[in-house]
Amino acid sequence: MKSCEESSPESLGSADMSNVDPLLVETINALLGDHCAPEVVVAAEGGMDVALWAKLEDAGLTLVGVPESAGGSGGTLFDVAAIVKAAGYHAAPVPLGDSLVAASLAALRGLDVPAGPLAVAAGPRVTWGPVAGHVLSGSAWVSSTFADTGTNYAGEPWGVGSFAVSETDRGAMALNRALLMAGGLQRAVDLTLQYASERSQFGKPIGKQQVIQHYLAEMAGEACATEAAADTALELVAAGVSETQQLQAIGAAKAVAGRAVGIINRLAHQIHGAIGFTDEHRLQLTTRRLWAWRDEHGTESEWAAFFGQSLVAAGGSALWPLVTSWPPVS
Repeated sequence: MKSCEESSPESLGSADMSNVDPLLVETINALLGDHCAPEVVVAAEGGMDVALWAKLEDAGLTLVGVPESAGGSGGTLFDVAAIVKAAGYHAAPVPLGDSLVAASLAALRGLDVPAGPLAVAAGPRVTWGPVAGHVLSGSAWVSSTFADTGTNYAGEPWGVGSFAVSETDRGAMALNRALLMAGGLQRAVDLTLQYASERSQFGKPIGKQQVIQHYLAEMAGEACATEAAADTALELVAAGVSETQQLQAIGAAKAVAGRAVGIINRLAHQIHGAIGFTDEHRLQLTTRRLWAWRDEHGTESEWAAFFGQSLVAAGGSALWPLVTSWPPVS
C-alpha cells in the first residue's frame, strides 16, 4: 500500500512537481536522511543541531527562495515547500522551514537577509526564536530577546515577546506548519506500513489483518488529503489571489492537517503498541512534532472560525462560487 504517489521522502514535492528541481528534492532528503538519526534528534531537543545547520548552510539550502541578486540561492515558492516537507518528514532538529519563510519574506520586503537561523514573529510566541540570530517582525529584523522562553512538545525552543504581526506573516507561518505536517504525517504512515509488514503475530504479518489494513488505508487517505490541501493553498499563494482567498485556503489546509494529526497519530501508536512511545523509536519523534505543529499558528477551530467569519462577511452570494471553484469564480 502506498499513499499519494509513493511512500518515500522523494514523493514529498509540491503541487506541481514540474516546478521543483528534482536534484533539490534528492539533495535535501539525502542530507536530512543521513543526519537526522533518532539519537541526534533527541540530543538536539531544547536547542538545535548546530552541525546539521552548518551542512545545510554550506549546501545553500537555507537561502532557497531568496533571489541570487539578494545573496540567496534562488528557487521558487514550490522549491521552498519541498524543503519544508522534507524537514517535516525527517523531523529535522533545526529551524529550516521557519528560516526559509523568514528569509523569503524579508527579501520580498527589500531587507537584507542575515546569515544564520532566522525566525518569524507571527504572534507573541516565536518558535525557534531563542536560537535564531534575528526575528522578522513586520518589515524589520529585531534581536531575539524574549521575556519568557520554553519548549514545545517536541522540544523545539520558543520565546515570548512583543512584536509587530501582519496577516501575511500569520498566513505564511500557518502554511509552513501545514507543509511540515504533510511531511510528518507521511513519515508516520511510512513507519506504520513498515512496522505492520515486519511485525508478525500468529504466523503472519499484522498488516495482513483486515482491521489493520483498514487503519492503514485511513491513515494513507488522511496524509494524502493533507498534502493536497497544503499544495492547493501553495498554488493559490503563488498565483497571487487576494489575501482573503489565500488565508481561506491556508486556514483550510491547516485545519485539514490538524484533523489528520489526531487520526494518524492515534492509529500509528495503536498499531505500534508500546514500542512506538519509547525514546529509541523514531515514531514518537514524528508524532510529538505533529502534536506540537498542530497547535502552532492557529488550531483547527481557530481557522474554522476565521473561514466562517470570512464567508459571512462576503455574503450569501459568495458561498456557491466558493463551493464549486477555487479560487471562487462568480
